[in-house]
Amino acid sequence: MSIHGADNDLWGHVTYGKDVLRDGYLHPTTTWSYAVDDFRWVNHENIAELSMAAADMLGGQTGLLLLKSFLILVILGTPVFVARRQGAGLIPCLVIVAMLVFNMAFHSLMRPHLFSYALFVLMMAALVTGLPGATTDRDNTWRFGRSLWFIPIILCVWTNAHGGYLAGLAILAAWLGLDAGELLINRDSRLRSTVYHHAILFSVSVGACLINPYGLELHRWMLSSLGRQRPEIMEWAPLALLELQGAPFWAMVFAVVLSLRNSTAEIRWPGLLMTGLVAVMAILHRRHLPFVAMSLTFVLAPHLQSAWQAICRRMEQQVELAGQSPVARRPRLAMPVAVLIALCCLQYPKQAILPVEREIYPVSAMEFMDQHDLYGNVFVTFNWAQYAIGVFSENSPESRVAYDGRFRTCYPQHIIDMYSDFVLGDLPPTERYREAASGPFDPDRALEFHSPDLVLFERMRANCIEVMERNSETWCLLYQDSRAQLWGRRSIFDDPASPRYLPQDRRDISDELQHGIVEWPAIPKSAEIPVRVARTRELAL
Repeated sequence: MSIHGADNDLWGHVTYGKDVLRDGYLHPTTTWSYAVDDFRWVNHENIAELSMAAADMLGGQTGLLLLKSFLILVILGTPVFVARRQGAGLIPCLVIVAMLVFNMAFHSLMRPHLFSYALFVLMMAALVTGLPGATTDRDNTWRFGRSLWFIPIILCVWTNAHGGYLAGLAILAAWLGLDAGELLINRDSRLRSTVYHHAILFSVSVGACLINPYGLELHRWMLSSLGRQRPEIMEWAPLALLELQGAPFWAMVFAVVLSLRNSTAEIRWPGLLMTGLVAVMAILHRRHLPFVAMSLTFVLAPHLQSAWQAICRRMEQQVELAGQSPVARRPRLAMPVAVLIALCCLQYPKQAILPVEREIYPVSAMEFMDQHDLYGNVFVTFNWAQYAIGVFSENSPESRVAYDGRFRTCYPQHIIDMYSDFVLGDLPPTERYREAASGPFDPDRALEFHSPDLVLFERMRANCIEVMERNSETWCLLYQDSRAQLWGRRSIFDDPASPRYLPQDRRDISDELQHGIVEWPAIPKSAEIPVRVARTRELAL
């Protein structure tokens, strides 16, 4: 069910992790970019990037796929493990897995988000198994489970792996607060001890989030970043409830209504209300949809089991009314196992590689740049920049880009606005966030800022082509296919007196369709690479 391919930012994550492993320290300022000088880099994905870099160094694409598979198994397996401990049968567990895979299908690329999801289900498992009456009936025994004290450890790791830890902290606060609120409404004598326990647990969890390389600075940056809109990033757009992507959400709503209607288990309102709050966030921002599914699998598990038992009883009653006696048959596993093996054999060739699609990424353009030794400051469209960083880290370490998917972690807003003027154009506020302090709209300014040598962008961006053609006295087209255009500064590549002159017969201007895939990391390999690396070392000396 998962999307199979390389994420736009995967090359960047692997490269930044490798840089840390090579240098032995976290880089305090932006790397691999010519757009900014000594700008503070608050990296909230260190553990994720180090893990991906280690996986790539140890096993290449196989290592990355194994890491992805492990994280997805944690995400799918943890709710099933908890549900089975609570007495759920195989059919309710199948529904749990289905809810998860359908709602995570578009969020399952190898990226730091998977660490967020895995750590979230672990936090939910600790909460559900340790909090009395979290998802099952309250009883007279009132004893908090030891598993609750794993939550601060989980949040500490989460804080250093991905910015989603703030969502986890908010969900923890909501559930603990609603749990105490229920006791207050019921005037339960255990209210005081519960509030005392929850306050200590949450305080320790907040303190655990301070254990990171940046201390309070990380949290200040996260809150300031979340306070600004991101309409240009699709994952932050509202969930389209009336389109196909909204179908998994409505399927979850149907599962909730059907299971609660047929369930005889006690409805535990704190968990359901907390999940409802997360659902509201998912409607506002589609990237939160997996959190709804993961939360619901824990909250709904007892009701799925109860509803399934009720359905089974009704079926038995109908059989008895028809004058037949139910016959218990031993399940035949031969056919399902054979089908599973056949599916694995069919899927293995596809799933054993991490594909990079030519019709999505500028693979051919990068091969052209490598063959003709084109390097330097490259202004490359936002969603290709980290692929370019991955290529340059191997082939031309002296090259730099502007700007990339690290977004506000590495770039001030006025720099982002300057490059977005060129890439996105003058869009309305509903489609693009732009600060008034960035000055008037000017799509030409990015072409001169810090003197880029090359410009690489998607041909589908008509505004980019218009800007380049308007500046054709300064820029010349070096490469073109159906997917990408590569322009070079005339004073460098169009002047016969220049040492980097690229004559017309060596340029490649066509409409050749880009199709097919190459395996990760899709980095061109040429005989010039050792020479280029040696030149870089000489420059450094």
